[in-house]
Amino acid sequence: MPRPGIRILSDTPGTGAEVERQHVYQVRLNLWLNQGEPVRWDHPWGLIDRARLEDDGATLVTDLRIDRENLFAGLFQGIEGMRIGGRRKLKISPHLAYGEKGIPGKVPAQAVIIAEIEFIEERDTSASS
Repeated sequence: MPRPGIRILSDTPGTGAEVERQHVYQVRLNLWLNQGEPVRWDHPWGLIDRARLEDDGATLVTDLRIDRENLFAGLFQGIEGMRIGGRRKLKISPHLAYGEKGIPGKVPAQAVIIAEIEFIEERDTSASS
C-alpha cells in the first residue's frame, strides 16, 4: 500500500529478485510535471561512468544506489516491493518530491511529479569499491 502523497498509476511486476536498499541497479527513469511536460536533463546523473540520456534528455538510464541520498523521498518510498524487470509509474506530491525549492530551470517549486522507473538489472559494484 503506497504512503500518503504517493499514488501508483501503473505497476508492471518484475520477475527478478526484489529490489533492496543500499544495492546498485541499472534503472530507466522518466519524470514529468503533472501537466505531462517531461523533465529533460542536460547531463546524466547517478554513477556517471554508467549513465546516459535518451529521448532528448527525457529518459535517464543509469546505475543508482537505492538510498535516500540518490532518490527523493517519494521515489525512494514508491519503489518499495518492486522486483528486477518491473516498471512502476507514480504520482508524487510536492512535499515528497522537490518541494519548495524545485530544481531551477527544470522543476518548479511545489510541482507534482509523475515518475516512471524500471529496474533493468542489479549491478556488481565490488570491483569499483
